[in-house]
Amino acid sequence: MVSDSERPVPVEATTVVDLAKSAARFSMAMGLFAVRQTARLVSGQRDEAAASLDRVSDAASTRLSGTTKSAYAIGTDVQSGLLHAASNLADVGPRGQAPTASTAGLAMSFRKSASRRLHGIRTVASGALTRPVPQDELRRRLAGYHNEVMASGPDRVLSVDGLWRSEGLATTIAKYPHPDNSWIDPALPRTVLPVEHVGFGSGCASATHLDAARLHAIFSERCADQFRDFSYEGVGAILRARESGFFKLMSGAMGLMPFDTPASPDRTGFFADYLSQFPPHVQRLIAHGYGRIYTVSHMDIYATIKNATALPAERVEPVVHGAAFAFLMFNSVDLPHILRHSAVPFESPVRAAFQNGLIYGLAFLDWYAPGYLARWQPQERLEAELVEHARRESALAQDRGFPLAFRLAAPRV
Repeated sequence: MVSDSERPVPVEATTVVDLAKSAARFSMAMGLFAVRQTARLVSGQRDEAAASLDRVSDAASTRLSGTTKSAYAIGTDVQSGLLHAASNLADVGPRGQAPTASTAGLAMSFRKSASRRLHGIRTVASGALTRPVPQDELRRRLAGYHNEVMASGPDRVLSVDGLWRSEGLATTIAKYPHPDNSWIDPALPRTVLPVEHVGFGSGCASATHLDAARLHAIFSERCADQFRDFSYEGVGAILRARESGFFKLMSGAMGLMPFDTPASPDRTGFFADYLSQFPPHVQRLIAHGYGRIYTVSHMDIYATIKNATALPAERVEPVVHGAAFAFLMFNSVDLPHILRHSAVPFESPVRAAFQNGLIYGLAFLDWYAPGYLARWQPQERLEAELVEHARRESALAQDRGFPLAFRLAAPRV
Protein backbone atom coordinates (compact mmCIF):
# COMPACT_ATOMS: atom_id res chain seq x y z
CA MET A 1 0.00 0.00 0.00
CA VAL A 2 1.20 3.53 -0.76
CA SER A 3 1.61 5.67 2.36
CA ASP A 4 -0.13 9.03 2.80
CA SER A 5 3.13 10.89 2.22
CA GLU A 6 3.50 9.19 -1.16
CA ARG A 7 -0.06 9.74 -2.39
CA PRO A 8 -0.48 12.16 -5.32
CA VAL A 9 -2.00 15.57 -4.62
CA PRO A 10 -5.33 16.27 -6.32
CA VAL A 11 -5.10 16.50 -10.11
CA GLU A 12 -7.15 19.71 -10.04
CA ALA A 13 -3.99 21.69 -9.16
CA THR A 14 -4.44 25.13 -10.70
CA THR A 15 -0.86 26.05 -11.58
CA VAL A 16 1.75 24.43 -13.79
CA VAL A 17 4.01 24.02 -10.75
CA ASP A 18 1.30 22.25 -8.77
CA LEU A 19 0.57 20.00 -11.74
CA ALA A 20 4.24 19.10 -12.12
CA LYS A 21 4.51 18.32 -8.41
CA SER A 22 1.37 16.21 -8.55
CA ALA A 23 2.58 14.21 -11.56
CA ALA A 24 6.02 13.74 -10.05
CA ARG A 25 4.66 12.49 -6.73
CA PHE A 26 2.32 10.11 -8.53
CA SER A 27 5.20 8.83 -10.65
CA MET A 28 7.31 8.29 -7.54
CA ALA A 29 4.54 6.36 -5.85
CA MET A 30 4.16 4.23 -8.96
CA GLY A 31 7.89 3.65 -9.01
CA LEU A 32 7.87 2.37 -5.44
CA PHE A 33 4.92 0.13 -6.26
CA ALA A 34 6.79 -1.26 -9.27
CA VAL A 35 9.88 -1.94 -7.15
CA ARG A 36 7.75 -3.88 -4.66
CA GLN A 37 6.21 -5.88 -7.47
CA THR A 38 9.68 -6.60 -8.86
CA ALA A 39 10.62 -8.01 -5.47
CA ARG A 40 7.66 -10.36 -5.81
CA LEU A 41 8.93 -11.39 -9.22
CA VAL A 42 12.32 -12.17 -7.72
CA SER A 43 10.76 -14.21 -4.93
CA GLY A 44 8.78 -16.31 -7.40
CA GLN A 45 5.35 -14.63 -7.09
CA ARG A 46 5.39 -13.90 -10.84
CA ASP A 47 1.72 -14.24 -11.76
CA GLU A 48 0.51 -12.10 -8.86
CA ALA A 49 3.09 -9.39 -9.52
CA ALA A 50 2.42 -9.25 -13.24
CA ALA A 51 -1.33 -9.04 -12.67
CA SER A 52 -0.88 -6.18 -10.19
CA LEU A 53 1.25 -4.19 -12.65
CA ASP A 54 -1.29 -4.77 -15.42
CA ARG A 55 -4.15 -3.55 -13.19
CA VAL A 56 -2.30 -0.34 -12.37
CA SER A 57 -1.44 0.29 -16.04
CA ASP A 58 -5.09 -0.28 -16.98
CA ALA A 59 -6.24 2.16 -14.31
CA ALA A 60 -3.77 4.81 -15.45
CA SER A 61 -4.85 4.32 -19.06
CA THR A 62 -8.48 5.04 -18.22
CA ARG A 63 -8.43 7.51 -15.31
CA LEU A 64 -5.59 9.92 -16.01
CA SER A 65 -5.72 12.56 -18.69
CA GLY A 66 -3.70 15.20 -20.49
CA THR A 67 -0.32 16.28 -19.19
CA THR A 68 -0.56 14.16 -16.05
CA LYS A 69 -1.02 11.06 -18.17
CA SER A 70 1.98 11.96 -20.34
CA ALA A 71 4.13 12.53 -17.28
CA TYR A 72 3.09 9.19 -15.85
CA ALA A 73 3.86 7.36 -19.08
CA ILE A 74 7.27 8.98 -19.50
CA GLY A 75 8.10 8.40 -15.85
CA THR A 76 7.17 4.75 -15.91
CA ASP A 77 9.18 4.28 -19.11
CA VAL A 78 12.29 5.53 -17.34
CA GLN A 79 11.49 3.40 -14.30
CA SER A 80 11.03 0.31 -16.44
CA GLY A 81 14.51 0.82 -17.84
CA LEU A 82 15.95 1.17 -14.35
CA LEU A 83 14.09 -1.91 -13.16
CA HIS A 84 15.32 -3.82 -16.19
CA ALA A 85 18.90 -2.90 -15.34
CA ALA A 86 18.38 -3.73 -11.68
CA SER A 87 16.88 -7.13 -12.45
CA ASN A 88 19.85 -7.93 -14.68
CA LEU A 89 22.19 -7.12 -11.82
CA ALA A 90 20.16 -9.48 -9.65
CA ASP A 91 20.48 -12.12 -12.40
CA VAL A 92 16.72 -12.49 -12.74
CA GLY A 93 15.83 -10.28 -15.69
CA PRO A 94 15.04 -11.20 -19.27
CA ARG A 95 18.12 -11.33 -21.47
CA GLY A 96 16.58 -11.69 -24.88
CA GLN A 97 17.08 -15.42 -24.73
CA ALA A 98 17.83 -18.09 -22.17
CA PRO A 99 21.66 -17.94 -21.80
CA THR A 100 22.09 -21.60 -22.66
CA ALA A 101 22.07 -23.97 -25.62
CA SER A 102 21.78 -22.75 -29.20
CA THR A 103 19.47 -19.80 -28.48
CA ALA A 104 21.86 -17.61 -26.51
CA GLY A 105 22.84 -16.03 -29.83
CA LEU A 106 19.45 -14.28 -30.09
CA ALA A 107 20.11 -12.23 -26.96
CA MET A 108 20.79 -8.54 -27.45
CA SER A 109 21.17 -5.52 -25.23
CA PHE A 110 18.16 -3.53 -24.07
CA ARG A 111 19.58 -0.43 -25.80
CA LYS A 112 19.99 -2.17 -29.17
CA SER A 113 16.58 -3.82 -29.01
CA ALA A 114 14.82 -0.58 -28.08
CA SER A 115 16.64 1.53 -30.67
CA ARG A 116 15.81 -0.88 -33.49
CA ARG A 117 12.13 -0.91 -32.58
CA LEU A 118 12.09 2.86 -32.37
CA HIS A 119 13.73 3.05 -35.80
CA GLY A 120 11.03 0.79 -37.21
CA ILE A 121 8.23 2.88 -35.71
CA ARG A 122 9.78 6.11 -37.01
CA THR A 123 10.35 4.68 -40.49
CA VAL A 124 6.73 3.54 -40.82
CA ALA A 125 5.64 6.98 -39.61
CA SER A 126 7.93 8.68 -42.15
CA GLY A 127 5.92 7.15 -44.98
CA ALA A 128 2.58 8.32 -43.60
CA LEU A 129 0.94 11.62 -44.55
CA THR A 130 -1.87 13.61 -42.93
CA ARG A 131 -3.87 14.31 -46.08
CA PRO A 132 -5.53 12.45 -48.93
CA VAL A 133 -3.13 11.16 -51.58
CA PRO A 134 -4.28 11.12 -55.21
CA GLN A 135 -3.74 7.82 -56.98
CA ASP A 136 -1.05 9.22 -59.29
CA GLU A 137 0.95 10.42 -56.30
CA LEU A 138 0.44 7.08 -54.57
CA ARG A 139 1.95 5.29 -57.58
CA ARG A 140 4.90 7.68 -57.73
CA ARG A 141 5.72 7.43 -54.06
CA LEU A 142 5.52 3.65 -53.94
CA ALA A 143 7.63 3.34 -57.08
CA GLY A 144 10.15 5.76 -55.59
CA TYR A 145 10.56 3.76 -52.39
CA HIS A 146 10.96 0.57 -54.40
CA ASN A 147 13.45 2.08 -56.87
CA GLU A 148 15.64 3.27 -53.99
CA VAL A 149 15.79 -0.28 -52.68
CA MET A 150 16.55 -1.88 -56.03
CA ALA A 151 19.27 0.67 -56.77
CA SER A 152 21.14 -0.62 -53.71
CA GLY A 153 21.50 -4.10 -55.09
CA PRO A 154 19.12 -4.67 -53.09
CA ASP A 155 20.43 -4.22 -49.55
CA ARG A 156 18.48 -6.12 -46.88
CA VAL A 157 18.37 -3.23 -44.41
CA LEU A 158 17.22 -0.73 -47.04
CA SER A 159 14.66 -3.27 -48.26
CA VAL A 160 13.06 -3.35 -44.82
CA ASP A 161 13.04 0.46 -44.64
CA GLY A 162 11.33 0.57 -48.05
CA LEU A 163 8.70 -1.87 -46.84
CA TRP A 164 8.07 0.17 -43.72
CA ARG A 165 7.71 3.47 -45.55
CA SER A 166 5.30 1.82 -47.98
CA GLU A 167 3.29 0.43 -45.07
CA GLY A 168 3.07 3.88 -43.52
CA LEU A 169 1.80 5.39 -46.76
CA ALA A 170 -0.89 2.71 -46.95
CA THR A 171 -2.23 3.73 -43.54
CA THR A 172 -2.71 7.21 -44.99
CA ILE A 173 -4.90 5.83 -47.78
CA ALA A 174 -7.10 4.25 -45.10
CA LYS A 175 -7.32 7.25 -42.80
CA TYR A 176 -7.56 9.98 -45.48
CA PRO A 177 -9.29 8.29 -48.43
CA HIS A 178 -9.17 9.95 -51.83
CA PRO A 179 -11.97 9.17 -54.33
CA ASP A 180 -9.43 7.79 -56.79
CA ASN A 181 -7.72 5.43 -54.36
CA SER A 182 -7.90 1.74 -55.15
CA TRP A 183 -5.60 -1.23 -54.73
CA ILE A 184 -7.28 -2.76 -57.78
CA ASP A 185 -5.01 -0.70 -60.00
CA PRO A 186 -2.95 -2.48 -62.68
CA ALA A 187 -0.45 0.40 -62.65
CA LEU A 188 0.59 -0.43 -59.09
CA PRO A 189 3.62 -2.75 -59.01
CA ARG A 190 2.67 -6.15 -57.60
CA THR A 191 5.85 -6.11 -55.51
CA VAL A 192 4.32 -3.50 -53.16
CA LEU A 193 0.81 -4.93 -52.87
CA PRO A 194 1.33 -7.33 -49.92
CA VAL A 195 2.80 -4.72 -47.58
CA GLU A 196 0.39 -2.05 -48.86
CA HIS A 197 -2.57 -4.23 -47.95
CA VAL A 198 -1.09 -4.82 -44.48
CA GLY A 199 -0.76 -1.08 -43.87
CA PHE A 200 -4.18 -0.42 -45.36
CA GLY A 201 -5.69 -3.03 -43.04
CA SER A 202 -4.09 -1.41 -40.01
CA GLY A 203 -5.25 2.03 -41.06
CA CYS A 204 -8.81 0.84 -41.65
CA ALA A 205 -8.89 -1.01 -38.33
CA SER A 206 -7.78 2.18 -36.60
CA ALA A 207 -10.24 4.40 -38.48
CA THR A 208 -13.20 2.08 -37.86
CA HIS A 209 -12.23 1.24 -34.27
CA LEU A 210 -11.99 -2.44 -35.27
CA ASP A 211 -15.60 -2.64 -36.50
CA ALA A 212 -15.68 -6.08 -38.12
CA ALA A 213 -18.66 -5.41 -40.43
CA ARG A 214 -17.18 -2.19 -41.78
CA LEU A 215 -13.80 -3.85 -42.31
CA HIS A 216 -15.38 -6.66 -44.32
CA ALA A 217 -17.16 -4.09 -46.51
CA ILE A 218 -14.10 -1.89 -47.07
CA PHE A 219 -11.79 -4.78 -47.89
CA SER A 220 -14.31 -6.33 -50.27
CA GLU A 221 -14.69 -3.06 -52.16
CA ARG A 222 -11.15 -1.67 -52.28
CA CYS A 223 -8.67 -4.55 -52.01
CA ALA A 224 -7.18 -6.68 -54.77
CA ASP A 225 -8.56 -10.21 -54.60
CA GLN A 226 -5.21 -12.00 -54.42
CA PHE A 227 -3.90 -9.67 -51.69
CA ARG A 228 -7.04 -9.00 -49.62
CA ASP A 229 -6.06 -11.41 -46.83
CA PHE A 230 -2.98 -9.32 -46.05
CA SER A 231 -5.33 -6.54 -44.93
CA TYR A 232 -6.79 -8.72 -42.20
CA GLU A 233 -3.31 -9.30 -40.79
CA GLY A 234 -3.07 -5.55 -40.31
CA VAL A 235 -6.22 -5.69 -38.17
CA GLY A 236 -4.37 -7.86 -35.67
CA ALA A 237 -1.68 -5.21 -35.32
CA ILE A 238 -4.27 -2.68 -34.13
CA LEU A 239 -5.90 -5.26 -31.87
CA ARG A 240 -2.59 -5.50 -30.00
CA ALA A 241 -1.78 -1.79 -30.15
CA ARG A 242 -5.11 -0.91 -28.51
CA GLU A 243 -5.03 -3.65 -25.89
CA SER A 244 -5.44 -2.05 -22.46
CA GLY A 245 -2.23 -1.84 -20.48
CA PHE A 246 1.18 -0.26 -20.39
CA PHE A 247 1.93 -0.60 -24.12
CA LYS A 248 -1.21 1.32 -25.09
CA LEU A 249 -0.34 4.00 -22.56
CA MET A 250 3.20 4.32 -23.91
CA SER A 251 1.90 4.45 -27.48
CA GLY A 252 -0.15 7.45 -26.44
CA ALA A 253 2.83 9.11 -24.78
CA MET A 254 4.87 8.63 -27.98
CA GLY A 255 2.10 10.20 -30.08
CA LEU A 256 1.29 6.97 -31.94
CA MET A 257 -2.37 7.25 -30.95
CA PRO A 258 -4.51 9.67 -28.91
CA PHE A 259 -4.73 8.87 -25.22
CA ASP A 260 -8.50 8.55 -25.48
CA THR A 261 -8.34 5.95 -28.27
CA PRO A 262 -10.91 3.24 -27.52
CA ALA A 263 -9.42 0.04 -26.17
CA SER A 264 -9.55 -3.28 -28.00
CA PRO A 265 -12.65 -5.46 -27.60
CA ASP A 266 -13.00 -7.85 -24.68
CA ARG A 267 -9.77 -9.88 -24.61
CA THR A 268 -11.29 -12.84 -22.74
CA GLY A 269 -10.15 -16.09 -24.33
CA PHE A 270 -7.79 -14.10 -26.57
CA PHE A 271 -10.53 -11.88 -28.01
CA ALA A 272 -12.78 -14.90 -28.58
CA ASP A 273 -15.98 -12.88 -29.11
CA TYR A 274 -14.35 -10.47 -31.55
CA LEU A 275 -12.56 -13.15 -33.56
CA SER A 276 -15.76 -15.19 -33.88
CA GLN A 277 -16.93 -12.59 -36.44
CA PHE A 278 -14.27 -13.82 -38.88
CA PRO A 279 -13.70 -17.17 -40.65
CA PRO A 280 -10.94 -19.41 -39.24
CA HIS A 281 -8.25 -18.50 -41.77
CA VAL A 282 -8.84 -14.80 -41.10
CA GLN A 283 -8.69 -15.41 -37.34
CA ARG A 284 -5.22 -16.86 -37.90
CA LEU A 285 -4.16 -13.79 -39.87
CA ILE A 286 -5.41 -11.46 -37.13
CA ALA A 287 -3.51 -13.48 -34.53
CA HIS A 288 -0.42 -13.19 -36.74
CA GLY A 289 -0.71 -9.40 -36.81
CA TYR A 290 -1.13 -9.43 -33.05
CA GLY A 291 2.09 -11.44 -32.75
CA ARG A 292 3.93 -8.99 -34.96
CA ILE A 293 3.13 -6.06 -32.67
CA TYR A 294 3.61 -8.28 -29.60
CA THR A 295 7.29 -8.28 -30.58
CA VAL A 296 7.29 -4.48 -30.72
CA SER A 297 5.97 -4.30 -27.16
CA HIS A 298 8.53 -6.76 -25.75
CA MET A 299 12.28 -6.27 -25.77
CA ASP A 300 12.86 -9.98 -25.22
CA ILE A 301 12.08 -12.50 -27.98
CA TYR A 302 12.39 -15.44 -25.61
CA ALA A 303 9.74 -13.96 -23.28
CA THR A 304 7.58 -13.09 -26.27
CA ILE A 305 7.50 -16.71 -27.41
CA LYS A 306 7.05 -18.02 -23.88
CA ASN A 307 4.08 -15.74 -23.28
CA ALA A 308 2.59 -16.81 -26.61
CA THR A 309 2.64 -20.46 -25.54
CA ALA A 310 0.15 -19.59 -22.78
CA LEU A 311 -2.49 -18.51 -25.33
CA PRO A 312 -5.30 -20.80 -26.52
CA ALA A 313 -3.72 -23.65 -28.48
CA GLU A 314 -4.97 -22.55 -31.90
CA ARG A 315 -3.43 -19.08 -31.43
CA VAL A 316 0.10 -20.13 -30.51
CA GLU A 317 1.37 -20.90 -34.02
CA PRO A 318 0.23 -17.66 -35.72
CA VAL A 319 1.35 -15.43 -32.83
CA VAL A 320 4.82 -17.02 -32.73
CA HIS A 321 5.00 -16.90 -36.55
CA GLY A 322 4.12 -13.20 -36.47
CA ALA A 323 6.61 -12.52 -33.67
CA ALA A 324 9.40 -14.18 -35.67
CA PHE A 325 8.47 -12.19 -38.79
CA ALA A 326 8.74 -8.90 -36.88
CA PHE A 327 11.91 -9.97 -35.06
CA LEU A 328 13.56 -10.61 -38.43
CA MET A 329 12.50 -7.22 -39.79
CA PHE A 330 13.69 -5.29 -36.74
CA ASN A 331 17.03 -7.06 -36.76
CA SER A 332 17.61 -7.29 -40.52
CA VAL A 333 21.26 -6.32 -40.11
CA ASP A 334 21.82 -9.56 -38.18
CA LEU A 335 19.80 -11.97 -40.34
CA PRO A 336 22.52 -14.60 -40.94
CA HIS A 337 23.24 -14.71 -37.21
CA ILE A 338 19.54 -14.99 -36.35
CA LEU A 339 19.03 -17.90 -38.72
CA ARG A 340 21.99 -19.77 -37.26
CA HIS A 341 20.52 -19.45 -33.76
CA SER A 342 16.86 -19.98 -34.61
CA ALA A 343 16.39 -23.40 -32.95
CA VAL A 344 14.63 -21.88 -29.94
CA PRO A 345 14.29 -24.11 -26.85
CA PHE A 346 10.57 -24.84 -27.09
CA GLU A 347 8.44 -27.80 -28.17
CA SER A 348 8.92 -28.67 -31.85
CA PRO A 349 5.64 -27.06 -33.08
CA VAL A 350 6.60 -23.76 -31.43
CA ARG A 351 10.17 -23.95 -32.71
CA ALA A 352 8.84 -24.71 -36.20
CA ALA A 353 6.45 -21.73 -36.00
CA PHE A 354 9.35 -19.44 -35.11
CA GLN A 355 11.54 -20.72 -37.94
CA ASN A 356 8.65 -20.63 -40.41
CA GLY A 357 8.10 -16.99 -39.49
CA LEU A 358 11.75 -16.28 -40.30
CA ILE A 359 11.54 -18.20 -43.59
CA TYR A 360 8.39 -16.33 -44.56
CA GLY A 361 10.06 -13.02 -43.72
CA LEU A 362 12.93 -13.83 -46.07
CA ALA A 363 10.53 -14.77 -48.88
CA PHE A 364 8.45 -11.64 -48.18
CA LEU A 365 11.57 -9.49 -48.59
CA ASP A 366 12.44 -11.33 -51.81
CA TRP A 367 8.98 -10.60 -53.21
CA TYR A 368 9.47 -6.88 -52.51
CA ALA A 369 13.11 -6.82 -53.65
CA PRO A 370 13.53 -9.64 -56.20
CA GLY A 371 17.01 -11.15 -56.31
CA TYR A 372 17.70 -10.52 -52.66
CA LEU A 373 17.85 -14.24 -51.79
CA ALA A 374 19.75 -15.20 -54.94
CA ARG A 375 22.70 -13.11 -53.75
CA TRP A 376 22.79 -14.68 -50.28
CA GLN A 377 25.76 -16.95 -49.58
CA PRO A 378 25.02 -18.91 -46.39
CA GLN A 379 27.98 -19.79 -44.18
CA GLU A 380 26.50 -22.44 -41.87
CA ARG A 381 24.23 -25.46 -42.23
CA LEU A 382 21.07 -24.19 -40.50
CA GLU A 383 21.38 -20.81 -42.18
CA ALA A 384 21.70 -22.55 -45.57
CA GLU A 385 18.73 -24.80 -44.83
CA LEU A 386 16.41 -21.91 -43.98
CA VAL A 387 17.60 -19.72 -46.85
CA GLU A 388 17.07 -22.54 -49.33
CA HIS A 389 13.57 -23.09 -47.94
CA ALA A 390 12.85 -19.38 -48.42
CA ARG A 391 14.14 -19.55 -52.01
CA ARG A 392 11.71 -22.36 -52.76
CA GLU A 393 8.81 -20.41 -51.29
CA SER A 394 9.83 -17.31 -53.22
CA ALA A 395 9.95 -19.27 -56.49
CA LEU A 396 6.47 -20.66 -55.81
CA ALA A 397 5.15 -17.15 -55.19
CA GLN A 398 6.60 -15.91 -58.47
CA ASP A 399 5.04 -18.85 -60.34
CA ARG A 400 1.72 -18.29 -58.56
CA GLY A 401 1.78 -14.55 -59.19
CA PHE A 402 1.37 -13.61 -55.52
CA PRO A 403 2.69 -14.74 -52.11
CA LEU A 404 0.42 -16.55 -49.69
CA ALA A 405 -0.73 -14.33 -46.83
CA PHE A 406 1.68 -15.01 -43.97
CA ARG A 407 1.90 -18.73 -44.44
CA LEU A 408 4.22 -21.05 -46.30
CA ALA A 409 3.15 -23.46 -49.02
CA ALA A 410 5.34 -26.12 -47.40
CA PRO A 411 5.95 -25.16 -43.74
CA ARG A 412 8.78 -26.58 -41.71
CA VAL A 413 7.72 -29.17 -39.13
